[in-house]
Amino acid sequence: MSFPTCTIIINWNGWRDTLDCLQSLIKAQLRPLTIVVCDNDSTDNSQHYILNWAKNYFATSQILKLLSGIEKKSTPNVPSFVFIQNPANLGFSGGNNPGIRWALAQGCFDFIWMLNNDTKVHAQALKHLALNAQNRLKAGIIGSTIIQSITGNKLECAGGCWYNPVTTIFRPALVNQALSEVLQDPPELRLDYIYGVSMFVRTKVFQKVGLLNEEHFLFYEELDFCARSRKAGFDLAWSPQSIVFHKGGASIGRPGFAKREKIILANYHENLSTLLFTKNFYPQILPLAMFCRFFGKLSAVIRRGEWYLIKPLVKAYIDFSRSLL
Repeated sequence: MSFPTCTIIINWNGWRDTLDCLQSLIKAQLRPLTIVVCDNDSTDNSQHYILNWAKNYFATSQILKLLSGIEKKSTPNVPSFVFIQNPANLGFSGGNNPGIRWALAQGCFDFIWMLNNDTKVHAQALKHLALNAQNRLKAGIIGSTIIQSITGNKLECAGGCWYNPVTTIFRPALVNQALSEVLQDPPELRLDYIYGVSMFVRTKVFQKVGLLNEEHFLFYEELDFCARSRKAGFDLAWSPQSIVFHKGGASIGRPGFAKREKIILANYHENLSTLLFTKNFYPQILPLAMFCRFFGKLSAVIRRGEWYLIKPLVKAYIDFSRSLL
């Protein structure tokens, strides 16, 4: 059975990771499959390296280069590889949306697979996502089993996470459990959202609930999208046998992986997106959540001695409060 799928990958100054991801994806093809790379205005010559890689695997007639925002069906035959050049760093939502628009405009894809560029996929990863979708027709968004690091065996999460809207704390499902043990008897999980590292989405979900919310530049995009999808009647699911290895850290400013400037920026957007999400979906507890978030984050920063993260925390609260006026 055919499962026409469009895979979308965002690149931002990370062509080496992107090429590793693409190389693994080529081995995992479940045809027909189209790959779309959306570049967030990289300054490291990513376009050159990525298009040169594509020329080694696809005929010139199968490669399409587009500018951001093109929504019409571009060619009579759908290309196998599409490179979309975004005009700026649009974040996760804004970076993905041009690719999603293009895929929807083609009218031939049943699924859109959003995949982080700092991943490598198991050869059967896409096949198991498609089989899971076939067996669970109410599932609108399906997550993979995410493994910590490229050579690891410990779970980063099983499909997604649980979220407490009061404390704003999320818990990755089955985190740190061994892959071999999880796969012996995978439990049924009711997740609050699917992890954005690998989101396998039926196209009809986008058609019903819209694209990713660009109000979130970084963080909480998947919570927002999953919350809207669940409200529209779609289930969330986990495909245990779909294995995706995740490097993680550098692109989103995770401490220990990225430079201080990226960490500061990431912390600002994480705090701001938390408040925006709470306002949109849990307005009745917004004051309580703001209080818990601020003092919880503040105590964690002080405990770890990360004093430089106090400023982006305060700035996020000030900017959010101003937006309410």
